Amino acid sequence: MIFHLWKYEWKRMLKRPGLFLFTLLFPIAVIGLISLFLYTTASDELESVHLLVLDEDQTFETNALIKQLQDDQTIDGEVFFNQGKEDLSYYLEQPDGYAAIVQIPEGFTEQLSNGVNESINVYLNENLPIASNLAYLLLESGQDYISAAQTGVNTVNHFHIKSMEDTDERQQFLQQSIVHFTTYSLGRNSFFEEVSSEGMMLSWSMQAFIILTTLLILFTYWLLVILNQPKHQPIIQKRLNLISVTRFDQLIAQWLYQLTYLMLYIIVMVLSLSYFVFPTVEIDLNLITHWLTIGVGLTLLYTLIRLLIPTFILSIIIFTVGSLILMMISGLLLPPIYLPEHLSILSFIYEGFEKIWLQDNIPMVYWIGVGIATLIGLLVLFIVRKIGVVLK
Repeated sequence: MIFHLWKYEWKRMLKRPGLFLFTLLFPIAVIGLISLFLYTTASDELESVHLLVLDEDQTFETNALIKQLQDDQTIDGEVFFNQGKEDLSYYLEQPDGYAAIVQIPEGFTEQLSNGVNESINVYLNENLPIASNLAYLLLESGQDYISAAQTGVNTVNHFHIKSMEDTDERQQFLQQSIVHFTTYSLGRNSFFEEVSSEGMMLSWSMQAFIILTTLLILFTYWLLVILNQPKHQPIIQKRLNLISVTRFDQLIAQWLYQLTYLMLYIIVMVLSLSYFVFPTVEIDLNLITHWLTIGVGLTLLYTLIRLLIPTFILSIIIFTVGSLILMMISGLLLPPIYLPEHLSILSFIYEGFEKIWLQDNIPMVYWIGVGIATLIGLLVLFIVRKIGVVLK
């Protein structure tokens, strides 16, 4: 009987080609337009990011630091450092398209040579949210390099420079050490190349691929569930009860229908996105399988919620909120690096992509876990049906 109900669900969908195409194309159109708008906005802001540097210290070391940043090939042509000649208050009132204002306070070099990490003030331009946040990330990463440079200077100063008798020679060597360690730590061209090839971080295109695919799958499945709901479900249920077809049988048939639909959709969508939108993202059978396991979990979650909450509208609301939260803390909508550690309990789903792309490995533990969870979910459904709870 379940098989016949499953066939009926497919026939009912295919008899309404307009609704079928709407379910397929509407999420693509909406998310595509939003993505295009965000991309256009970001492109306008990120075409050239200008940072204003107010060097109030004006020492040889700070000038060398600014020059090193300007000559960095990893940001050449993308980020520009401009020297400010007016007071800070002038630029705060008239940002003039600067993504951020970097203020190097007076005495910065002296404090650094004495082992004190003086703060560099950064003022972000709220009118350029994307560019200013990019500038913030860039400068925040530079903080670690400055700390590393300071450690090197302190070590040389403690073990070697202090023992010099000549004051001029000691000052000159200290200056050379500051410049050497600062430029060495900020010489990030080869460093980033090594990290990008050997590190354990997914590229921006991979992150965007995961987020876009997740949104399309979630939106499409949400539409499928809502639009496929019969208008006169109570009447249909009463008629089916007359031929011994329980609500449980309907739920299982709907789950199988939604599962097969979503699996076909995931396969086509993943291949299409990789070919037309993300040609640099590598697609293989392991990656498609990983997405399919996510689809299985999504359909099973809704079926269990629908089992426990007979009211359709309430079950949809709970599923929507719950699935968004789960997708968020699993790293599918936001990389785990941006989440608090206590919220990264489902990050193993995201780590599955890292294993496939970066380690050329199979996240077998996660796949087995999804299989076991599916079996447990089906077992719960059959037990509930057997004892007759809720589904009479």
